[in-house]
Amino acid sequence: MAFLVNLRLTISHLAVAVSRLLNSRHFQIFATLMRSRGMSEAALRLGISKAAVSKTLRLMERETGVALFTLAHGRLEPTAAARRLLPRAEQAAKHLEWALDEAYALDQGSVRTVIVAAHAPPLIAILPSAIQRFKESHPDVNVHLRVEGPPKVLESVAHHEVDLGVTNPPAPNTASSVDLCERHTISEDLLVAALHRRHPLVAKSVVRPEDLVGATVIALPDESPTSILVRATLQEAGVSIPKTIFASTSMGVCALVQQDVGIGLINPMLLSTGIFPDVVTRPFRPRIELWTEIYYSSIRPLSPEARALATYIEEAASALRGHAPLGKPAPD
Repeated sequence: MAFLVNLRLTISHLAVAVSRLLNSRHFQIFATLMRSRGMSEAALRLGISKAAVSKTLRLMERETGVALFTLAHGRLEPTAAARRLLPRAEQAAKHLEWALDEAYALDQGSVRTVIVAAHAPPLIAILPSAIQRFKESHPDVNVHLRVEGPPKVLESVAHHEVDLGVTNPPAPNTASSVDLCERHTISEDLLVAALHRRHPLVAKSVVRPEDLVGATVIALPDESPTSILVRATLQEAGVSIPKTIFASTSMGVCALVQQDVGIGLINPMLLSTGIFPDVVTRPFRPRIELWTEIYYSSIRPLSPEARALATYIEEAASALRGHAPLGKPAPD
C-alpha cells in the first residue's frame, strides 16, 4: 500500500515538473512538426530556426521520458506515442492562437500596423481603393505596402514578414512557399497582348503566337508564373521568340510598351486604371488564365485589422470584376 502511495506521489511530482517546463508553445512546435515533412519545413512554417525545433523536441522527450520520433532512412518518423499526443498538442496550440488574438486586441494603445506585399497588377488596380476604405474605418492603424514579384510575395507571407500577400499563384510543379499559406482566389483574368496604339498588330482582333515571330517581346523574369505559362504556350505552338527584352515587373513591361519598344504579354488588370494612355490590348489566344489570390500565414492567426483589410481587398477585386474587360472578346 505504501508503495502505491509513493508511486502516485512520484507521478504527481513528475506531472507538476512537466507542466512547469512545457507550455503551449512547445506543443505548437510539436504539432507543426507532426504536420510537416521535416524539421526544416516546420521551422519555416513557424518562422523560427531549425535548431529551435530540435531543442523543443529534445525537451519534450526528456520531460515526458518517451521517444516521440525515430530516424528512418534519414527522415524523422513519429512514434505511436507521438501520434497519441498529437490531438492534445493541437488543442494546446489552438488555445495559444486564441490567447495571441486576445493579446493583440488588448494592446489598443500602441501603434498597430498591417503589412501587405503585392505585385504590380493588384497593386495598381485593387489595393488603392481597399486601403482607402481601410484607413477610413481604421484611422489609427498604419499600412505598410511592399512591391514584390510573385515568388517573393509568397516567401514573405510564409516567413511571417508580412500579414497579407496579393499575387498570382505559382505555376504547377514549381517550388514555392504556397503550401505554407492559406489562399483565396479574388480575381480571374485572361492574359492579353499589350501594344502601343501605333503598333501594326493593333489591326488584329486577336494576337496569336505566330504573330509574335519577328517582333520584340518584353518578357517578365523567368521565374514569374506568367512567364512560365507563356513559355509553355509558345513551345507548344512551335514558336521561338529570339528578340526579347526583360523587365523585372509588369509595370516595367507597360512602361516600355508605352514607348513603343515592343509587345508585352500581361495581366489586363494592370491597365484598368488607364495609367498608360498609349497602351492598348488585344486578346491573346490560346487562352492563358491568370488568377490573383490573397495569401496569409497558415500558422499565425490574422489580427482583426489584417482580417478587415483582407475583406476590403476581396471586395475591391469583386468590384473590379464588374467592369467591362479590356479588349473585345474573341473566339478560341
